[in-house]
Amino acid sequence: MRRLLLITCLIGCTLLTASAQTQTGSSSQELLARLQQSKLDTHRVHVLQDLATYYMFKPNAQVADMDSAMTVARQAEQLSVRLHDPKGQATSFILYARVYNHDGKKEKAKALVRKAIALFSQFHYLDELGEAYFELGSYSPLIGSGLTERIQMAELALATFQQSGNKLKQANCNKELGDLYQVEGNNVQALASLKQALSLYKAVGRGRLQGVYDLLGQVCGELGDYKEAIRYGLLAVQTAEQSGDSTMLLATIYNRLGITYQNLHDLKQANLYFRRSIAIAEKYNDAGAICILATNISDTYVLLHQPVTALAFLRTIVKKYPLPDLASQIYITGQFINVYMASKQYRLAQPYSDRLVRLSENRERIDNETQLYAYGMLIRFFLATQQYQQADKYLVTHRALSQKMGSLRSLSTNHLWTFKVDSAQANYPAAITHYQRHKALNDSLFTESKSKQIALLQTQFDTKKKDQDIKLKGQHIELLKKQSELQLNDLSQTKLLRNVTFIVIALLLIILGLVYNRYRLKQKSSAILEAHQKEINDQNQSLQRLLTEKEWLLKEIHHRVKNNLQIVMSLLNTQSAYLTDEAAMLAIRDSQHRVQAISLIHHKLYQSENLSSIDMSTYIRELVEYLRDFFGTGQRIRFETHIDPVKLGVSYAVPIGLILNEAITNSIKYAFPDNSVGQIVISFQHTGGMTYLLTIADNGIGLPATMDSQQHDSLGLSLMRGLSDDIDGHFAIANDKGTRITMRFFYEPTDQPESADISSHLPFETTAL
Repeated sequence: MRRLLLITCLIGCTLLTASAQTQTGSSSQELLARLQQSKLDTHRVHVLQDLATYYMFKPNAQVADMDSAMTVARQAEQLSVRLHDPKGQATSFILYARVYNHDGKKEKAKALVRKAIALFSQFHYLDELGEAYFELGSYSPLIGSGLTERIQMAELALATFQQSGNKLKQANCNKELGDLYQVEGNNVQALASLKQALSLYKAVGRGRLQGVYDLLGQVCGELGDYKEAIRYGLLAVQTAEQSGDSTMLLATIYNRLGITYQNLHDLKQANLYFRRSIAIAEKYNDAGAICILATNISDTYVLLHQPVTALAFLRTIVKKYPLPDLASQIYITGQFINVYMASKQYRLAQPYSDRLVRLSENRERIDNETQLYAYGMLIRFFLATQQYQQADKYLVTHRALSQKMGSLRSLSTNHLWTFKVDSAQANYPAAITHYQRHKALNDSLFTESKSKQIALLQTQFDTKKKDQDIKLKGQHIELLKKQSELQLNDLSQTKLLRNVTFIVIALLLIILGLVYNRYRLKQKSSAILEAHQKEINDQNQSLQRLLTEKEWLLKEIHHRVKNNLQIVMSLLNTQSAYLTDEAAMLAIRDSQHRVQAISLIHHKLYQSENLSSIDMSTYIRELVEYLRDFFGTGQRIRFETHIDPVKLGVSYAVPIGLILNEAITNSIKYAFPDNSVGQIVISFQHTGGMTYLLTIADNGIGLPATMDSQQHDSLGLSLMRGLSDDIDGHFAIANDKGTRITMRFFYEPTDQPESADISSHLPFETTAL
């Protein structure tokens, strides 16, 4: 399962105390003023280092700022040498290293940090030595050997802080190690480090505990202890919200809690926390986090049997945000496979599967969890498409990685997949063994007692969160109660109250008498009303049954029409295998596209609850996507759509779909010769009243100068004109920086379902194949 990777920095563990103050408080003017007032002593060294740090961490720092930082750091080093101050000299080396690291010169940066480590070690500056180890580790990437080096440096830093006795820095160090062990997949060691960090934070009474709770929840979930995962996750949310935390750390907390709920199949709670997380990521415009969270949200739609919604959501995210790194590309590519598999569109999923295979080969650039996700998605696809040898190859790698990471959930799923592969290949003894292992692991993950404990924890969290509001409301109610008692006491002391009471009683007796009389009359008429009501109810039930049967029959008609059209496409495809004439084969392919355009309409009607109309925005986009995939335009031809939210009946949707198919196909085939780059714009607008305008335009070579668009009798133009005439539309084609086709027509919506017969929409005679 995906997670939002956020390696938390060591709070309060900055290299320089003065530098930390500079970043949060002092301005350049204040530092320059302090520099002018300082003498040639160690205080001046600290001010120079503060000023260098200010230039380094200045918002939107430019090259000139980094040059200024280097110049000031050099002055600090030279003065430290004159004063025989090894601590100041070593700290200046760290400042040099940060500038080189900013410029991408990591080896130079590492060499300078090692020089600083040597000085700190020689003169026993233990806290500074531990921070220098962290600095050296931070220059390594979070994958492969870089991750190993980071862990080694963090372990050295922890040993140094233990030697110095600094508990707060030990806590920060354990927290960082817990996160690094988790990235490595060593969840058992991560759990031990994080629990030690929590104990130390509580002992010193400091630290942002929501980060530790969040990491503990993530690790417990990976180890299959969902009770503890939920407990720590809710503690992280509660702590973060109480402290007013709205940073990306809160997005991480929400996301990881959502993942735990999704593992427990509580999709509503999972979707709630994923939505909260992506809202924060969009606030900070974090494209990497948005892509991974979009994968999680799309996955919940798939699990809720809404693949169309999932696909639309994914396309919106990909269009709006770039994929910043390899991990984001893997997660989004895998989710496209997941969505297409959910709707059994394996042909559309195949290109994404091929791409995921290529992406997953870069093992040195992705972490263990991303690899596990990629292998799992490929195994599912190969199982669904009966590519058992391919599935078996990835099953071995997936199992080894699951065991390395200590993920019981992934290991359980692996045994289930292996059982399916062995069963399909008639290897029944091995299949039974793997199924037994799957059941044993699955039973340990999900038990009734754990589910009850988790529900109790959620209830306790919600109750505690509302306690403060209830307390305030209680105080307000108490105040109102006292005011009411005072008013009643005042009224009871007046004569007017007694007289009014008598009058009210008398009126009530009169009203009761009238009500009783009305009740007797109502009793007499109730029997008649009940008989009529029963008859009406019987008639309503009969009509409802008829309506349900009618809707079922209509859906079945659309389903069968779609299936028959698919058979026609298959027959055309089979026929093309026996043809050698290129023109005939081209005609066969064009016919396939036309049949697919009609088939897609009936497919949409079969899936929709509304049997009388088609959502043209969804239909047009899916038709464009089909043609783009079929012709393999890639990035060479860019499609742009401007579709109003319009719904049309079948009698209008079919001609429009065929016109779109002809126009787009012609543009792809003829508008951009020699594989040139271009753009096709499709617009469908409701221009007011009952008038609608369809436009298909490209920026290609346009129509030949000698061609008369009104007299030209090609099949494509004849077909489009005939279809336009069928719906009383006005059809036009012209050169306009390319080719522009427009059709204006009138349409009056109706709620009555239309016939599934498509032959009346074709302006040419159909012949038997």
